[in-house]
Amino acid sequence: MAAGNFDAITNALKVAYPAKAIEPMVNADTPFRRKLNKSIPSGGRVGEGIVKFGGNISPPQNLGNVGENVDLPSPKDRTDVQFQLTPVTFTGSMGLGWITRAAFNSGKSAFLGGELRRRTEEAIADLSKYIESSYVGTTGSGWRCKVESTASNSTTFTAKQPEGVRLLRENMKISGRINNGATVSAGAQPLEFFTITALNQDTRLVTHDGGATIDYTADDTVHPVAYTGQVTTSSTDGYPYSNGLRGLVDDGTYLGTIHGLSRTTYPKLKSIVSSNGGSLRDLTEQILIRACHESRNRTGKRVTDAWAGPGIVEKYIQFVAPDRRYTVSGNSTQGKATGYEEGQLSHVHPGGGFMINLSFDCIAREMFLLNWDTFFHYVAQEVDWVDDGGMLKLVPGTGGYKSGFLAYLASIENIGCDMPLANTVIRDLRDPSIGDA
Repeated sequence: MAAGNFDAITNALKVAYPAKAIEPMVNADTPFRRKLNKSIPSGGRVGEGIVKFGGNISPPQNLGNVGENVDLPSPKDRTDVQFQLTPVTFTGSMGLGWITRAAFNSGKSAFLGGELRRRTEEAIADLSKYIESSYVGTTGSGWRCKVESTASNSTTFTAKQPEGVRLLRENMKISGRINNGATVSAGAQPLEFFTITALNQDTRLVTHDGGATIDYTADDTVHPVAYTGQVTTSSTDGYPYSNGLRGLVDDGTYLGTIHGLSRTTYPKLKSIVSSNGGSLRDLTEQILIRACHESRNRTGKRVTDAWAGPGIVEKYIQFVAPDRRYTVSGNSTQGKATGYEEGQLSHVHPGGGFMINLSFDCIAREMFLLNWDTFFHYVAQEVDWVDDGGMLKLVPGTGGYKSGFLAYLASIENIGCDMPLANTVIRDLRDPSIGDA
């Protein structure tokens, strides 16, 4: 959408990109977020910004065989728990100088449609990708990669597989934590509020501007930060991280507490995990069949949706469906087309079936088989401008204001799951996207 010409340039962003225009742009880059149900679970309520909803983890089972003139089964209520979901604020910012602002009225000030259009759409796309990667690739504790090996006095570290650098971006602000705990500070200064200056996708080497004084230990976790001082001594100390698919569908390996309740106290809050003891294996039809049977056996729920990254999709095509491709029709030459279309890869099971959804934010070596009805997306505020008067604000400076302007985007939302046991994650899969043979 081109911005066009505006007399009141401070409100031009809102005119050119109102909420109704922003949301479709966000959804285009967030396939997982877009498909989530936006209704909170039945009986849920919102109070003081927190969503409270119930979960049934054990049925009453008031059953038995009785003989003549003996007691009937004693009534017993089902075991209910109270879940809590705290919305988080996702924010993105856009800055420009005074001269650039003056050029906004010209549609020729940037390649293919004006600087306003380019800057705005970049900001929306970046925030969309951040939201999607938070939901799909993280655990809920916020970390986006782990350090592979110990290093001393370095401006770089190597990200550990299988996460690698998939969830990191250049110019992202990061903070390090010792095994997801205290701040990384064994060197002269902690890894706190530094900027990623370079990412090597092949070697997984991350370079930042923290100076050659940082010490790293294997399995230190790296988190995105919004501003300095937001985290003090712990990565989970009041930090506003959103829930992630890897934590919602887990057995306590990554996330021990879900929606405020301990998975140790309530084992039925653990999801089904199909692993192989750390030994990698190829995705086969038998693994999918076994996972579908296990979910149906334990909960009576059926798998309705599957999510995986590109490497798992490649393995699915290679091992599961090599001889079951759709025949080519229409303008293509019969039998000559290759590849696959969205929604073409499917698996059926008694009582239903599911499509395999591709997400480039899914972590390698994992595949999620979900009962989609158990997930929901609570949105308190859709992605929109942080509007208080004019959209563009002067940048504060040490001596007053700078000759530049800022604009901010924000949404308030989170995702939840009211029955973790009805969902399955398959782990320890070979994934060619990270070099597995």
